[in-house]
Amino acid sequence: MLKKHVSFGFMNTQMGRLHKAILAEKLKSIGITYGQVGFIMQATRYPGRSQEELSTVLSVDKAATARAVAKLIKQGLLYREENPENKRQKLVYPTEKALSIRENLHRELMESNKIMMSGLSNDESEMLIKLMVKVIDTSRENLDMPRVWDYL
Repeated sequence: MLKKHVSFGFMNTQMGRLHKAILAEKLKSIGITYGQVGFIMQATRYPGRSQEELSTVLSVDKAATARAVAKLIKQGLLYREENPENKRQKLVYPTEKALSIRENLHRELMESNKIMMSGLSNDESEMLIKLMVKVIDTSRENLDMPRVWDYL
């Protein structure tokens, strides 16, 4: 039975921290941090996305996205090019180094999902995902943000 003072925000934060803990050693061996995962996965799945699109999909402010991309460029995982149709816009691409770690990274992410959901039945897992989608959609709508699923 849950105590009254245990909130959704607390539970969500716990899930994020536990996911980070499960992945910590594996990401260290790959040479990246938890905060870099989304940028690398988006760049390898959708090469040529703008930094603004990355901010939208990952729900990260534009300044944080610029810093993260700059750091990943220094690490040799991403590179930027000017959009030929809009010179002010920067498009983000993966390097060969990023592409070479993508499969291992994806495997580790899927394994961490299995670990976290191992105590749930298939029906419970599906229900949890459906409810999470609903919470995400509602939150983004309330913040006047576009649906993230339109970008994936």
